[in-house]
Amino acid sequence: MKPTLTLLIALLLALTSALHAADAPKPALAEPTAQTSCGLHVETDGTLTLAGKPFYGIGLCFYDGFLRTLRDPKYQPYTPSLKKIADSKIPFIRVPFSGFWPNELKVYQTQPAQYFHEMDLFVKTCEENKIGIIADLFWTKFSVSDVVGENVNQIGNPASKTMDYARKYVRDVVSRYKDSPAIWGWEIGNEFNLAADLDKQGQPPLGYPYVLTSKGTPAQRGPADRISSQDVETFFTEVETVIRSLDPYRMISNGTADFRAAQYHLRTQRTWTDDTEEELKTSMDIFSPRTVNAISVHITLDKDKDGLSQKRFNRNVPIEELLGIYVKLAKQSKKVLYMGEFHGDTDANFVRKIKAIKASGMQLASLWNYGDAANAKTKSFSDDSFMFSRTAEANQHYRDQGLQKPETYWPKTSASATR
Repeated sequence: MKPTLTLLIALLLALTSALHAADAPKPALAEPTAQTSCGLHVETDGTLTLAGKPFYGIGLCFYDGFLRTLRDPKYQPYTPSLKKIADSKIPFIRVPFSGFWPNELKVYQTQPAQYFHEMDLFVKTCEENKIGIIADLFWTKFSVSDVVGENVNQIGNPASKTMDYARKYVRDVVSRYKDSPAIWGWEIGNEFNLAADLDKQGQPPLGYPYVLTSKGTPAQRGPADRISSQDVETFFTEVETVIRSLDPYRMISNGTADFRAAQYHLRTQRTWTDDTEEELKTSMDIFSPRTVNAISVHITLDKDKDGLSQKRFNRNVPIEELLGIYVKLAKQSKKVLYMGEFHGDTDANFVRKIKAIKASGMQLASLWNYGDAANAKTKSFSDDSFMFSRTAEANQHYRDQGLQKPETYWPKTSASATR
C-alpha cells in the first residue's frame, strides 16, 4: 500500500471516530466549573449535586439565626447552636435572610453597615463551622410593600417601587455572598402560594396580610393587599432574573408551602374543588418559573389526627404516597423537590416521616424548627430533642450510603469569601 493511501485511510478513520464521539451522550452529572462551584446545584436532569456529586441531606430550619441580630442588640449568641449542629454533622440550615416585619427590613436601608456587619458575622460563623445555608431572601410577602408604602399586590407589578426595592435588595445580598462556600442555595420567599387567589374567598383575614402597626405595617388592609398566583409568579420571575444574573450556578428554591389541595382551581375558578395530579403539577410549574429549580413544599399542617396523611385528590393520601407524588412531579419538570419544612409530633411519627423521605427518593428536606430552647407554640425544638438526634442519624445513613460527602466540598473552600 502506498504511503499516501495509508495516510488517507488513517485520516478517514480519525474523522469517523471524531464524529461518533460527538454523538456520544454527555454525562448526566457535569463537573462544576471552578468559578461557580459553591453550593448546591441542580443538574439538567433534575439531580441535586454538591461539588459535582449527588447530594442527599436533611437540614434544620434555624428561623431566628440571623433575625435575632435585628430584633435585639443584646441578642443571644448563635455560635453555640451552630457548633452543636456542626458536631452532629447536620449539613445545612434554612434561614430567613431579611426581616420578618417592615421595621426589621428597614434596618437594611437605615443602618446598612450594621445590617451587613451582622449578616457577615453569621455567614462567617457558618463557614467556620462548615454549615451550609439556604438563604430565604423575603420571608414575608408584605414587608417590602409596607416599607415603600404600596399595597401588597404590587409584588406583581415589575414597575412598582416594591419591585425596585426587592431587586436592589437581591443584588446587594447575592453579590455580597455569592462567593461564600456557606451559601448553599437561595430561596425567594416563604409560603407565598398560601395567600394566592383568595380574593373571592370571604372577608378579612382570609388572604389578608398581618396588621401590627408597632412593627411597621399599615393600620388597615384592603382588597389591593390580597395577591394572585400571577402576582407571585411575576415576583418570583423578577427575583430569579436578578439572582441568575449574579449567580448562574446555585439552586434557587421558591419557598412555597404544601400546595393547597385546590391550588389550581383557586387560580382558574376561585373554588375549593380538589385538583388532580396533573393540575397539581401545573401549579408546581407556575410557582417555579424559569430557572427556579427547587420546588418547595412545607408539609406541617397535616389534616388528620396522626399527622401522617392528608385529604387530597378527593381521597385520603398517606405521607409515603404524597411524598412520592411530589418527587415524581418535580422530576418530570427536571427540578428538585425540597421539603423545606416538616416536623414530628412523636418519635414514632417522626421516624415514619424520615422513612417516607428516604423511600420517595427526595434529596433535600429541612426540619421545622431548631431553637435554643423548646417552644411548643412555634413547634421549635432544642438539640436534646428526638427530632435533632433522629435528623443526625438520617444524615449518617446518607453518609454510610455514599449519598452525602460534604468533606469533598469544604476542604477546597474553607476561606471566608464575603465582601
